Amino acid sequence: MTLTNVREILLHVAKSLPAAPQILAKLGHLRLEPDADLGEATGILKVDAALTARILRIANSPAYTSGAPYASLEQALARVGFVEIYRIAGVAAVAQLATQGLKMYGVGGAGLRENSLLTALVMEEVATSTPIDPQEAYSAGLLRSTGKVALDGLKKDVAAAYDPAADGDLVEWEERRAGVTNCEAAAFVLTEWRFPSSLVSAIGHHYRPELCPGDRVLTHLLSLAAGESDRLGFGLPGERPFLAATAERLEEAGIDRGRLEAGSAAAFRRFEVIRPTLG
Repeated sequence: MTLTNVREILLHVAKSLPAAPQILAKLGHLRLEPDADLGEATGILKVDAALTARILRIANSPAYTSGAPYASLEQALARVGFVEIYRIAGVAAVAQLATQGLKMYGVGGAGLRENSLLTALVMEEVATSTPIDPQEAYSAGLLRSTGKVALDGLKKDVAAAYDPAADGDLVEWEERRAGVTNCEAAAFVLTEWRFPSSLVSAIGHHYRPELCPGDRVLTHLLSLAAGESDRLGFGLPGERPFLAATAERLEEAGIDRGRLEAGSAAAFRRFEVIRPTLG
């Protein structure tokens, strides 16, 4: 199968995936507009009734509110604000995207959702020490496994899930099985969904940040954050060799090891509070 054929199939797979990540992309673009208002955000989110319902359920959970429950999306937006709703919408989007797990990788839905959320929270925490927008960093963490979701949809006939001990290098295994890596697949799908090129490039190169063209700060941060998720017990099979917190990566990201560990600890505390909303 040629790379062109793989891309055509991935495009078809991307169109069959839940709309929630694409809605998150539109919300992200709106977030950057100086004259954006809450009415526009509400209109974007209400395109998907299932996403709206999930956002309200999460917003009304103990993780996000201790007062009277929000009766509507408009009320939630008015009370908690755009930034918090963007975070909640991200959690809801990942929950929709990762409902079934990944048969190709031997990862259940809960494991994928937990890895995505924890990586996103680490990203948001450590990005505050860099020039990177924390919300873009958060989105990169949430969506970094999009390519695995797409490849899982592409290779429905996988006889056996990936086994690091038996199958060796994850990237080489993906290339043998699918003709493309999960990072390459993610970059293709996220481009189709109109996410910012900086986020697309970071996810597409975070296994090998040194190969990323242009500004590499977000790419290195994503590699480090995914490595922290693995260190904290929420990693994904076969990724550890690509996610080492080397001195070079820390320097490229503009943080030191102490800041990374402190950010990870703060993120994990938040993760433990938000985690029950992922079900």
